[in-house]
Parts: sequence; C-alpha cells; structure tokens
Amino acid sequence: MAVEHVGIIPDGNRRWAKRNNKSIREAYERGYDRLENILKSLLKVGVDTVSVYALSRDNCIKRDSIELRFIYSIAVKAFQRLRSNETLEERRIRVNVIGDLSLLPVYLRKEVYETIKETSHREKGLLNIGLCYSPKWEISYYVARGVKPPSSRIKPIDLLIRTGGARRISGFFPLLLEYAEMYFTDTLWPDFTEEELWKALSWFKSQKRNFGV
Repeated sequence: MAVEHVGIIPDGNRRWAKRNNKSIREAYERGYDRLENILKSLLKVGVDTVSVYALSRDNCIKRDSIELRFIYSIAVKAFQRLRSNETLEERRIRVNVIGDLSLLPVYLRKEVYETIKETSHREKGLLNIGLCYSPKWEISYYVARGVKPPSSRIKPIDLLIRTGGARRISGFFPLLLEYAEMYFTDTLWPDFTEEELWKALSWFKSQKRNFGV
C-alpha cells in the first residue's frame, strides 16, 4: 500500500529543551534540521506531498512573545533554506503555505511569499505548511469570499504522524484527514530519527484501509 501524502505534527520541541537543558531556540533549530532530514527521506521513498504543522493560529496569538520571536527568526532562515534546498529542487517540489499570515511580522511574511513565488513553477510534488493555521479561520476566511478553502484542493493525507505523546489532531487540516491513518509516538520531535520514520511507514503498510466501504 503506497503512501503519497504524509502529514506531520512535530510536537515536543519545548519539552525536549527542558529535558535536555537546552534553550528554546536550540530546540526549534534542531527541530527544523530534523524536518529537513525527514522530508528528504520521505521524498526518497516516493512520497510526493508532505503537510507540516508549523504553528497553529492559537500558537501565533497566545504564545509568549519572546518565544515567538525565536520561532519567527528560525522560520526566516527555514524559508530561505527551503528556497535553496537541492532535494526540493531536484524533485520539483512546490512550497505552499496556508494560514492567517496577517499575524506574522512583515519580515517573515516577505520570506513566505518569496518562497511561494520562487517554487511556484514546480509541478511534481508539494510541501504544504500550516502557519498560523486554524480550520475555522480557513473556512470562514475563504468561504465568506466565495472561494474554496485552499486545503480542499490538496489530495488527502494518507498517514498522519504526530510526535510528543498527544493523541489529537489539534486542528491540523481536517479536510485532508477523512481517511488518514494516524500514527502517534511519545518521541519528542527533535529526537524523531529516520529509524522512527521507518517504524511509522511500516505501521502504515500493515493497516487495512477501507475508505468507508
């Protein structure tokens, strides 16, 4: 059973920092490095679409302002790195971002839009990022304007991986999760290795998917 679209909720960065006596910045930097590695591994095995929950809308509204500044500064570098990522270029992976970007500082919004623009011509796959994302916001914002919610135009998620121990989706692209298999692990995101990824993929292959039949 092939997996084409993997969703990732990379939870546990702050707990990893506390457990390892590291700063929040170090945790999120390690977390982004981990994401690049996992993304590369997924593309190698034939996954062509990956959706990642970077921040929920509540995160962008309610998180401590100092922590958000750390996260936003790392996000700037992350989007810059995505634009020059050789694997994404070789695999022709387009970057898409869905969320209430009005909540972001101007300097980060600029990087987001630049990344979307520079990768818009790629046609083989998609890296979809939820940034300041909420399903209620998405539906109200787009439907009120007579436009289909952008996540409804993306193919469904086959496998959702959530790290950090929580067993919930926390508003992560529900329009894409109708028949997704959900893999939850207690491993904190900065410790989520390729070996952990293979466990998730092996588990997925063992599932019987009925799609309502």
